[in-house]
Parts: sequence; C-alpha cells; structure tokens
Amino acid sequence: MSPTRILIRDELMGFAKSKVMLVMWVLLPLIAIAGYLVIPTDAILGGDTGPKLSATAFMGFLMSSLAGTVSALMVAVDIISEKNRKVYELFVIRPIRPDAIIWAKFVAVFTCVTIACVVSLTLGMTIDRIRGTQITGDMLYDAGKVVLALIGVIALSAGVGVLFGVLAKTILVAVILILYVGQNLAIIPMIPMYLGLLPRAFWIAMVISAVLTALLLWGSGRLFRRTEY
Repeated sequence: MSPTRILIRDELMGFAKSKVMLVMWVLLPLIAIAGYLVIPTDAILGGDTGPKLSATAFMGFLMSSLAGTVSALMVAVDIISEKNRKVYELFVIRPIRPDAIIWAKFVAVFTCVTIACVVSLTLGMTIDRIRGTQITGDMLYDAGKVVLALIGVIALSAGVGVLFGVLAKTILVAVILILYVGQNLAIIPMIPMYLGLLPRAFWIAMVISAVLTALLLWGSGRLFRRTEY
C-alpha cells in the first residue's frame, strides 16, 4: 500500500473514532428521527406566498448546517493542533507530498460526516415509513437531491476548514473565521435549491460547490507546501 493510501486510512480511522464523531454518530440519527416524528415526509412547509419546503428538504437543510460546521471545525482544529505539536516535521523525512496530508484529512472528515448524515436521513425516513407514510417517487427524487446538496455543503465546508486550518495560527482564530465567514460561503450555493427559488439551477449549484471545493483544496495544498515547520 502506498504511503498516501496508508495516510488516508489512518486519518479515516482516527476521525471515525474521535470524540466529536462519536457524538455525531449518535446525535445526527436522533435529530433525524425526531424531525421525521414531528414532520411527516410528505408535509410541505411554508406559507401560501413563500417558498415551499418539504420535510425532507427541511431536515437536509438543518443537517447540512450542523454537519457543515462540524466538518469545517474538525479538520481545521486537527491541522492547527498538529502544527502546534510539530507533527509535520516528521513528514519531512517520509516519501509523502505535503499536500497529500491535506487531501487525506479532507477525505477522512468528508467521508465520516457524509456517512453519518446519509445514515441519519435514511433512518429518519425509515421510521416515518414504519409509521405509515407512503414513500412516492417524487419523495425519493426530492430525497436524492437533498442528499446531493448535503454532500456538496459538507465538501465545501471541509474545504473551508482545510484552508483556515492552514492559514490560522491558533484554534480560536480558525473557529471565528469558520463560524463568521466560512459557513456563509458553504451554504450560499444551496440556499436557492432548498427554498425552491431556482429548482432548475440545482446542478449549477452543485457544479459551483465542486469547483469551489477543488479550488480551496488546491490553494490550501500550495500554501501548506510553502509552510515552514
């Protein structure tokens, strides 16, 4: 196995067993189940003149906000903590590209948080189905779009977290940047889709999220390679 693959595997195992993810493995399913118990899957939220929002879209929006913040904070705090502990000095003598460290942390956080969210939404819809709600093709299509939008928010948020983790010197600065700058950037491309304002622009929003994520990771990798450990 290549050093990069070993690094990704180790990061995946580390984040999956971290205290934050252990809380997320429990908290997100509870939020999803509670949401679907209160709001049936086929419910439509919003007034007569406002945008219509299905229960699944509402839960996806709520979960993406929480998951996006957590993923950005997890990766940023981890990078800064390892920089402060001089961990990256050890990688100088190993055959690993510096930006591979950034990619490994992104992949690990993105994978763990995405799995937790998708499992939680699926569990919530399953509970709702057991309660007697009929799952239609339109509901499944809506749920599929919500999951893709959720994945887009998590990816973009994790990319923001990587960038601020590389740039910031302290955890406090990174947290402030993520909460007041990063999360606004991560959620903006998806707001029209969630609110039903531009339903045909869904794939455009997904492409924008993917491009922004790639640019964030590319820029973070270049900055990280120039960092003096």
